[in-house]
Amino acid sequence: MLVRDKVVVITGAASGIGRAASLLFAAEGATVVAADIDPAGIRALQNEVASSGGTASPFAFDVGDAAQCKALVDFTAAEFGRIDVLVHAAGICAARPILELSDEDWRRTLRVNLDGTFYLTRDVGKLMAELGGGTMILLTSDRGVYGSIDYAHYAASKGGMIALTKSLALALGKFGVTVNGINPGMTDTPLARGANPENWDKKVAADVLGKASMPEEIAQTMLFLAGTGGKYTTGQILGTRIRHGQ
Repeated sequence: MLVRDKVVVITGAASGIGRAASLLFAAEGATVVAADIDPAGIRALQNEVASSGGTASPFAFDVGDAAQCKALVDFTAAEFGRIDVLVHAAGICAARPILELSDEDWRRTLRVNLDGTFYLTRDVGKLMAELGGGTMILLTSDRGVYGSIDYAHYAASKGGMIALTKSLALALGKFGVTVNGINPGMTDTPLARGANPENWDKKVAADVLGKASMPEEIAQTMLFLAGTGGKYTTGQILGTRIRHGQ
């Protein structure tokens, strides 16, 4: 029970890795604030957690809106007095060849994935610094390191997140706050399948392990960082697998 009695804010909680993390952390005794843009999804999650005896408070918000990010932090602080752990899994991904990217495609992806990460971690970081410690776990991507032909906008946003992760770790370490990222690789989520509808099986077969990870497996890595594993680990980007040829 690595997170028993901790207050954990999880974004992207309605589906995929965020949902798996919410269920796991609640089962491990954490008080979860489940945040997502999908109100019905987080209400369903709340009911599932409650049926197992856990606690999850739904909070509907748009991570790309600075005021709504602050509202999430203010709500959690008012209800529970603190935030011990932030698991930031919210994000979007849609295939677009780089020369066909519209201004709207670019801005929407950067707004949600990078701007939203900044807004949220800035406000959570202020609270954690005031309270003398905490843990942030950001869902990054290896595309932010290696780039991508059809996901340049996504790769740029995730590359920015990786740089922000390291910058936050440098800035917040003196306050007892650790900040790490996770590059999950091929993971069987609605977002990943939706981004690869026609060649999912081919991409999975080409993975170094020859299979996709499950959201629950990535959630276990998050749990490790939220517990003893993240106590003296900061500024790191954990990859759940190595890339071919790297």
